[in-house]
Amino acid sequence: MTTSTAAGGYGKLVRENANFRHLWFGQIVSLLGDWFNLIASASLIASLTGSGAAIGGLFVVRMLAPFLISPFAGVAADRYNRKHLLIVTDLVRGVVVLGFLLVRDAGDVWLLYALTALQLGISGFFFPTRNAILPDIVDRPQLGAANALSSATWSVMLAVGTALGGLVSGQFGVYPAFIIDALTFLVSALILARIAYTHTPGLAAQSRGVANILKQYADGLRYLRDHPATLAVASQKAINSLFFSGGFQVIQVIIGERIFVMGEGGGISLGLLFALTGIGTGLGPIWMRRFTGDRPQPMRVAIAISYFIAV
Repeated sequence: MTTSTAAGGYGKLVRENANFRHLWFGQIVSLLGDWFNLIASASLIASLTGSGAAIGGLFVVRMLAPFLISPFAGVAADRYNRKHLLIVTDLVRGVVVLGFLLVRDAGDVWLLYALTALQLGISGFFFPTRNAILPDIVDRPQLGAANALSSATWSVMLAVGTALGGLVSGQFGVYPAFIIDALTFLVSALILARIAYTHTPGLAAQSRGVANILKQYADGLRYLRDHPATLAVASQKAINSLFFSGGFQVIQVIIGERIFVMGEGGGISLGLLFALTGIGTGLGPIWMRRFTGDRPQPMRVAIAISYFIAV
């Protein structure tokens, strides 16, 4: 698969599939705000406390909240109208983000943690739902391109969002960045509302009790146990967060705030450091798909090579 052919496939998908285009544009806007929030909250906690442990606590909360929500998120995406779930989670996150404006001194760090947990917990519903709706609006032959484009978009917006977030935080302070974040959720919800989607009740017709949700989650765990290959793929994100990205992100904040300092609270330098990460992870999915295509075995080899390079 040549680069021009792949690019043409992505362009055709965006041009001809209006539903995917709305979903993708919503993702772009929402992720822009997400990365604004990351830079602003990390800069704020670093300036208020000057503590590496406090910064580490922020990233622990950012990783732990979606993990705790995950037993319910996938089930919710199966049960409820996925379009409505995406819109509601965007709107609720927009309101939650405004709470960051109340964090003013070191004594308010607990509030920053609580708001971060709430925001990322709600995001824990958004992303599984977004992944679940993708096969409903994209034809199977185009799913590979849709997933690759979505993955690359995450990384590109990491680069763009953190760079712009760092610029705003460094020049104007962290609070304008929080306001922009809240507005992006509103804009994203308005874009997602344009998706033409008919909900198929499916599991929604079944009991909606907590016990039934946990039973379905247990069924999912048993499925993973019985399908080791699927379990291995599902474990990649957790392994990466535990052993690689978490500690690296804390180091980036400390470098931006204490060593390579640009802008208020090191906001600009922190944005640049995270932007470089985004550039690398953004090029990876599209470049590797040129060699692997949608074939499972080359994908496994590519994953193994990526871990070797990381170590």
